[in-house]
Amino acid sequence: MLLGSKRVTLNASRFLYLSSFPCLLHTMGTSIVTSTNTDDAERHSNGTQFLIFMRHQCRVGQVKNFDEALDLFQRMARMKPVPSVKDFTLLLGVIVRLRHYTTAISLVKHMYSALGIEPDTITLNIVINCLCRLKLISFGFSVLGTMFKLGLEPTVMTLTNLINGLCVQGNVAQAVVLADHMEKLGYPLDVYTYGVLVNGLCKTGDTLVAVRWLRKMEERNWKPNVVVYSSVMDGLCKDGLVYEALNLFSEMGAKDVLPNLVTYTCLIQGLCNFGRWKEVGSLLDDMMKMGMKPDVQTLNILVDSFCKEGKVTQAKSVIGFMIIMGEKPDVFTYNSLIHVYCLQNQMNEAMGIFNFMVNGGCLPDIAVFTSLIHGWCKNKNINKAMYLLEEMGKMGFVPDVVTWTTLIGGFCQAGQSLAAKDLFFNMHKHGKVPNIQTCSVMLDGLCKGNLLSEAVSLVEAMEKSNLDLNIFIYAILLDGICSSGKLKDAWELFSSLPAKGLQINVYAYTIMIKGLCKQGLIDKAEDLLMNMEENCPPNNCTYNVFVQGLLTKKEIARSIKYLAIMKDKGFSVDAATTKLIINYLSTNKGDTEIQEYLFAYYILDELLIAGELQESSKKTIARLIAAQDSLVETAKEEASSISNIIAQATK
Repeated sequence: MLLGSKRVTLNASRFLYLSSFPCLLHTMGTSIVTSTNTDDAERHSNGTQFLIFMRHQCRVGQVKNFDEALDLFQRMARMKPVPSVKDFTLLLGVIVRLRHYTTAISLVKHMYSALGIEPDTITLNIVINCLCRLKLISFGFSVLGTMFKLGLEPTVMTLTNLINGLCVQGNVAQAVVLADHMEKLGYPLDVYTYGVLVNGLCKTGDTLVAVRWLRKMEERNWKPNVVVYSSVMDGLCKDGLVYEALNLFSEMGAKDVLPNLVTYTCLIQGLCNFGRWKEVGSLLDDMMKMGMKPDVQTLNILVDSFCKEGKVTQAKSVIGFMIIMGEKPDVFTYNSLIHVYCLQNQMNEAMGIFNFMVNGGCLPDIAVFTSLIHGWCKNKNINKAMYLLEEMGKMGFVPDVVTWTTLIGGFCQAGQSLAAKDLFFNMHKHGKVPNIQTCSVMLDGLCKGNLLSEAVSLVEAMEKSNLDLNIFIYAILLDGICSSGKLKDAWELFSSLPAKGLQINVYAYTIMIKGLCKQGLIDKAEDLLMNMEENCPPNNCTYNVFVQGLLTKKEIARSIKYLAIMKDKGFSVDAATTKLIINYLSTNKGDTEIQEYLFAYYILDELLIAGELQESSKKTIARLIAAQDSLVETAKEEASSISNIIAQATK
């Protein structure tokens, strides 16, 4: 085959990707459907006239019905002499465009085994394309092997189809290797090959690599089309690189590549993710000026983005615009509204939207039911949540794991942990296996419901079932054991975690420190805190928990020391720590004036920012402010830095 100015011969031994799978042409079943719906074709009694008719219908896109395509194939199969392989492949191409991939493969087998037609490169390219779209990439490479055995040489399209199959299967790295291999063997990549690679890379999140292939495409003097540009812009937007996507959009315009609806939609999604509404409006105006009407998908992006920002009024306005434009809201549109109403605890409004969509003929999906169930659970109205679960069944929907997890969490939050446990085990009866998230929710409910033995039993059952338990599962149990006052058991569990192959995280450390402080073991808690510095740096919560333990034990000097460490690390006191400090200063003027000043120094900003102080605390705050004002000059004279003041206070 001539490739550019160079003839290349490719044989099986030189190609690295051949599969050992048997050729699918010898294993696929044959299924030819007969029909009588060929009135137009039957008018042409002469075989030649029929073939002219068939070719015209295929080339101008008039064969839009799958049954009609099969009728045409059946008519061709009855002809004597049998039409050429070229005519059959023309019709097979139509069947592939109609996405009936399995049937197309069966028809090729029928041509080969029943009609005696030897497949050519184009026919086998069609088979490879179908297999790749069915995610049967190994069989696709097997057909490539058959091509070699038949003495047929692959084309650029053959290898591009295989590259597409690898991308569809998510194996983009091998697709890139295959593309490089193609070029080394003298097969030049064309626009379609580049487009397939760029699209595959973007879908797997390798957008920057996709950009490099885009530039490589331009270096080879191929002009990227709107599909390639749109794929890259979509990937950039999903990676949060909206500025780069807009630059590429401008580049498109400079190169006279007109954007399409997909281009605008991916840019609008990217801009909405960052709340850049003014630019969204400009893009919509540009679309309308170009005669492009935003479709339901584009408008749904606006509705969903407004809902995520809590801007329900604007979301409703977009839906109104959608209806005026002749677009019918779909289940995604309604679910965005329902979800935000549920989050805002406006369940009457959420149910109103639900009833409106059902009465309007738009069937809800599992996501809609799950949103409503979550809303009623959050509202602690378990009866309504269970009612919706029953309605799901009546409408033919099977609750998924997310729905069950939501419902179990709702029962736990309502203080009905035993009922939640029943639901947990009922999942199996409905064919759903709890995942790690479901187990976490159930375990947390049992621990907070003071059902510690049940919680321990659940973890033991999870261990026996070979679930991949993570540190968060054990941290939940650890918290439950600490809360029940069984510190010895908690320490044993904590110490055993590394032996289970788990890295103790900041959450587990903080729970253990809190448990030790609660039992008055401040020194041991401090040792654990120091140990964290080597393995897992403490966070804001860790320090607050430890300072609270110090304040509870009236360890004022040490608490000031750790408040200083917190401030130095950029951490701030939380509400619980602030309350303990205010309570202490309300009943004590401080062991020394300097300690009072230091307390003011470390918490005053947080108190003022909070802005919500009880009347009983205001006098204390006024005293703190006065202490800060009166002592600041003295402090400056006595010490050159705040570290000296701290050292003085903690002597």
